[in-house]
Amino acid sequence: MKRSMCQSAQDYFETMGNVIKAIDYKIIDQLVEKLVEARRDNRQVFVFGNGGSASTSSHFGLEFVMTGEPGGPKGLQIHSLVDNIGLLTAISNDLSYEDIFRYQLAAYANPGDIAIAITGSGNSPNILRACEWAKENGLTIVALTGFDGGKVKEMAEIHINIPNNNFGIIEDLHMSIGHVIGQRLHLMLDKS
Repeated sequence: MKRSMCQSAQDYFETMGNVIKAIDYKIIDQLVEKLVEARRDNRQVFVFGNGGSASTSSHFGLEFVMTGEPGGPKGLQIHSLVDNIGLLTAISNDLSYEDIFRYQLAAYANPGDIAIAITGSGNSPNILRACEWAKENGLTIVALTGFDGGKVKEMAEIHINIPNNNFGIIEDLHMSIGHVIGQRLHLMLDKS
């Protein structure tokens, strides 16, 4: 997996503009519909990733919960699996780093819930292990990836790919997708 680096600010933003044109927007709308169904059916959503994608998963967690309001529409039951540092380090130390997301899904998730894996490469062992568990236990798997999607794309029911090998651009656009989803959920949930 060879990553690229932009040579200037102009190069970065021109590259990002070209990548934006290659994104399949209909898949993002599919995910929004799936999340609206999850809220309606009282299903949980779990989101996770490593490094910059861990930060994005935390942000998705707050973004999607904030689609609801006290006394108004209920927000999504979304849980970022990267936010409990004590639990992450206990699982890493006592079991393995490869189990940090799988272990939590096994503890919290139910068939019909949604697992959202955010990963640049699509090949991180802890992401793959969690998605394997999710598939075996009846969860819907969503993958936000970069590069060619890696191994996780084969497991995902919904796969949103940023077709580029620059981690900065991949992570920027994953965050943008989270904002798009949050705004769409606000509009849709206000009408429900």
